[in-house]
Amino acid sequence: MSSEHLPNTPGAPVGPVGPVGPVGPVGAGPVVERRSLLRLGALLAAGGAAALLPAPIAHAATRGQGTDTVTTTYQGRAPKGNDQWAYVAFDVPAGVQRISVDTSHDAAAGVLDLGVFGPSGFRGWSGGARAGFTLSAADATPGYLPGPVEPGSWSVILGPMVGADGGMTWQVDVTLHFGDPLPRTPYDLLPTSLAGRGPGWYRGDLHLHSVHSDGQRTVDEIVAAARQEGLHFIATSDHNTSSTGLAWRGNVPTDLLVVNAEEVTTRHGHWLAVGLPQGEWVDWRYGPADQGAFESHARRVHSLGGLTIAAHPLTPAAGSFWEFGLDRVDALEVWNGPWTLDDAANIAAWHVMLCLGKRVAAVGNSDAHSPADAVGRPHNVVHATSLSTPALLDALRMGRSYAIESAAVSVDFTARTGSAMAGPGEELPLSFFDTVDVTLDVTGAPDSIATLYTEWGIMAATCIDSSGSGQLRWRGWGRACLFARAEVRRPKPASTTLDQLVALTNPVWFYPAQLPPYDVERRALFHTERRPDGSWSGMRPLPGADGGAASFAGVQSAVAGMADGSAVVLGIAPDNGLWLTVVRGALTLRPWQRVAGPDGASSFAVRDADLAAFPDGTCQIVVTALDGTAFHQQRRADGSLPGFRPVPGFTASGRWGATKVSVAAMPDGSAQLLGYGTDGAMYHCVRGRDETWTAWGRLAGYNGAPTFSGPARRARVPPAAAARRLLDRIPAAARRHHTHHGSQRPRDRGNTGRLRADRRGRTGRPDLARPQEAGRHLDPLRAGTRPERPGPLPCGAGPHRLPPRRHDAPDGRQRRLGRQPAGPLNGLPPGRAGR
Repeated sequence: MSSEHLPNTPGAPVGPVGPVGPVGPVGAGPVVERRSLLRLGALLAAGGAAALLPAPIAHAATRGQGTDTVTTTYQGRAPKGNDQWAYVAFDVPAGVQRISVDTSHDAAAGVLDLGVFGPSGFRGWSGGARAGFTLSAADATPGYLPGPVEPGSWSVILGPMVGADGGMTWQVDVTLHFGDPLPRTPYDLLPTSLAGRGPGWYRGDLHLHSVHSDGQRTVDEIVAAARQEGLHFIATSDHNTSSTGLAWRGNVPTDLLVVNAEEVTTRHGHWLAVGLPQGEWVDWRYGPADQGAFESHARRVHSLGGLTIAAHPLTPAAGSFWEFGLDRVDALEVWNGPWTLDDAANIAAWHVMLCLGKRVAAVGNSDAHSPADAVGRPHNVVHATSLSTPALLDALRMGRSYAIESAAVSVDFTARTGSAMAGPGEELPLSFFDTVDVTLDVTGAPDSIATLYTEWGIMAATCIDSSGSGQLRWRGWGRACLFARAEVRRPKPASTTLDQLVALTNPVWFYPAQLPPYDVERRALFHTERRPDGSWSGMRPLPGADGGAASFAGVQSAVAGMADGSAVVLGIAPDNGLWLTVVRGALTLRPWQRVAGPDGASSFAVRDADLAAFPDGTCQIVVTALDGTAFHQQRRADGSLPGFRPVPGFTASGRWGATKVSVAAMPDGSAQLLGYGTDGAMYHCVRGRDETWTAWGRLAGYNGAPTFSGPARRARVPPAAAARRLLDRIPAAARRHHTHHGSQRPRDRGNTGRLRADRRGRTGRPDLARPQEAGRHLDPLRAGTRPERPGPLPCGAGPHRLPPRRHDAPDGRQRRLGRQPAGPLNGLPPGRAGR
């Protein structure tokens, strides 16, 4: 292996390195390109149901033992078929700083998809685009996640797509590189909005591929191409990986909104998960036979504020044809790249859905992979309240958009009755005798034909001359139609059709039309107390925010024990609204109250929240808004809320931007805050009793790393006033009275290895007993296994299944909040591999 794959010293090249060839190994015979293989249609239809089993290893051999480079070779054979997965398991001992994997296979027999899972879950995927990869804390091959190489069980995942009757032989070489720890490279946080852009029409492409899957552009090249096309926003949506969102380092554009996304590429259809937080990954290893699997993942995307779009649903190819039904998607990608017969079929199917009263939005995207694929052709023009990710996704779901072939085309589509007017995606209420005037104005579409459709078919049409500008008008009567929509086509043959689509609007509705369910991952909030004698009170659900709900359904919670024995509880609702209540034992002392934003708006939405209680009866609340701005307020002892104020940034006049925040109360009345900054690193500051703020300081990582970054954090105060930080996977450090921070170090769990958990909370106890921890302990995730379930709490409702948080009150009692699913558990059926 070339030495360029082994940057085992600080200062080694950082960035995409390793085997990144787009095809099989040289000399392996004729190569079958992935997209060409999919277009063969029924070639792989004989494939059986997905098999999530260890790969049948015919031969394994290890060489280099006792040196700093150890390679193990695995060989096997995959049978004919499409819907199959296999796992090559290998163990990684302590001291390994890099993993490199090379594969080879009989390329004439089919395609070998490739990925890897580590002890903590997903670490990368390249499908059939690469024959190998490398990853370390400092860098990774595109498609794979840079990060520390954790000791434990790893698995190379293989997805053979085999067309040959005799099957396909394959070989996997796994190389472990020992050496000194490598520095981690944080990534930049993508902004969720561009300043100064209010209500208007914004152009954007939601389906773009980079070198992080099977694309040939870097993210910088995609941004440049989008600028050239005149787009205002883009979504990077690589196949089955979250690595694209971690690739932004000093290159985040300030004039173009970038939305993080993933094209979830199952063997039974592709769908776009648009608006995911950076680093969030959506699994693809399921099919229609796995009841509720797709719905569960769609709910998860919704709970993160995202959008689900069925991509090229009627592409007649194995793996691409949509098989999950159309009742649970927010939109259909009816136009994918250059106009083809597949797209015409998509529009016909979508029109039937509209005629049945199903309000599903249509979108058009380029699905650009190579420089020969034009970014933004086609793209969407969206009417949003601002150029922000939440506003754009909300408008797209409502259908407040139209799709066009290029930035040269513009459309104005409206319906009027009296003084009322509506555009695409809006409703225009009509009485039985009202007349409605529908108008379509088109520019930039020379030599084309504009057509108006309702459920009754074509209602009007007009020709647009060589000037490219034209108008179509139609008058309808009362409520004779459900909707009206418009198309513009050019009567010129394309590759598989006799015409070309120029523009397509979403409908104006004349009747109320039901949107697809925007289900989110709702969790019922439960509460219990651990008494000073060690016993637990019964687990009970907290009542809902509205009087009729039996329990509060939300996506996140936090609790703080007050000096009078009560507990203040924060809950984030599915719409990201922040709510507060006060409980004592089984009593609810104060009903749920929606916490207003810094401007007093009741619609204030947050991404993350925490609070800490002080001996004087006050508590301090910190939140991050959806745009990343951190806010703070102090709840007075009488329960009143003075309002949020921005947390100061590096300068007193600046604002602090963060993805997650945490706060801990100190005995001297000060508060210590932790937060992940926009660069992905962890920072710390102190708010004094006099309401002054210290400067934010970046915390060093463990093993000598200059920074610490990760997906979760929590701060609580042990009795000696040494604030403890508990972090996912789980390094911890102590901050003592003299403000010195101990080094980050892995938490020990005796002789069973490192402790692993998906969420932890910790707090001190007034009786000076050792602080106790609450959380769901996990064994390292192996491919094909599920997390270990915790033991049941004494609540009579079965095992507590979701991550709890807990806080100790001065009376010695511990308050614990748990969140249990209000519906079916999110995840795959038993036997499927989890994250």
